[in-house]
Amino acid sequence: MNTRSAARQANAQADTRGTEPALKYVQANGVRFAYLEQGDGPLVMFLHGFPDNAWSYRKQLQVFADAGYRAVAPFLRGYAPTEIPADGIFDPIALGKDLEALIAALSDDGQARVVGMDWGGTSTFQALATAPSAIKAAVVMNTAHPITISSIRRDPELVRAVFHVYFFQLPGAESAVNTEGLPFVDYLWKLWSPTFNNAEHIRSIKETLSSPGTMAAALKYYGGLTDAGLTGRLPINDMHTPTLTIYGSNDPTARYSVKEEPLFKGPHKRIVLPDVGHFPHLEREEEVTGLIMDWFKTHAPD
Repeated sequence: MNTRSAARQANAQADTRGTEPALKYVQANGVRFAYLEQGDGPLVMFLHGFPDNAWSYRKQLQVFADAGYRAVAPFLRGYAPTEIPADGIFDPIALGKDLEALIAALSDDGQARVVGMDWGGTSTFQALATAPSAIKAAVVMNTAHPITISSIRRDPELVRAVFHVYFFQLPGAESAVNTEGLPFVDYLWKLWSPTFNNAEHIRSIKETLSSPGTMAAALKYYGGLTDAGLTGRLPINDMHTPTLTIYGSNDPTARYSVKEEPLFKGPHKRIVLPDVGHFPHLEREEEVTGLIMDWFKTHAPD
């Protein structure tokens, strides 16, 4: 998706959703990132996952802007209109460096409050382990901490539940997923968050993933995660940053999430929301937004 089509998408969102975040660009970690920005004040970063885009946080951008924050939601590396990195690297180490570099480029003081889910959560866990001084407080949603991955891989029920992780790494996966109309996107949203119904947002996601090269880039994240795990490059460090972890009870990441708790040496709370799937901030928008706001006001006051 080029800049002009991205702007049209932004305008379309504005027509139906009120006050509009600005679409901007910044160079960070060797990649030209596109991001949505709304409000002024302390920086709060919102990082999306798959299959999704920065518009996932439309409500949170508005709420945090109204509360006096500068709310920013980047499109992750390879997700249009962010460019596809020339090095072709999509592992958690690169994602953590992206977050660190984005904070350095966008903040006034080298720090931010960070919210991440799915791949955005992987970025956040990585940065919490390797660049903790950049994050004042964090909220991570439905993201398997590296310490839980071995348990997930040994659980046949969960291996079935995360079939996409394996499928996306098979030869020919992109051609099977990247078909006209992107029905696989519809399938995953219905499978993971069956109570969520927002056709406009799904269209936005499909526009992002339909941009040349974006789907191929998005699928490479899965091989990057596997390779990092097999080569011992996933950090399992003590973390001291105040961190709230939120899981939907219906999401596979929830089952072994208790194993993360001993690693958090600073303020930490783990919440499992009943009858919630993969996208808590959309399925329980008001409740989850409130949890995020309360965490930051308590543990990273202005």
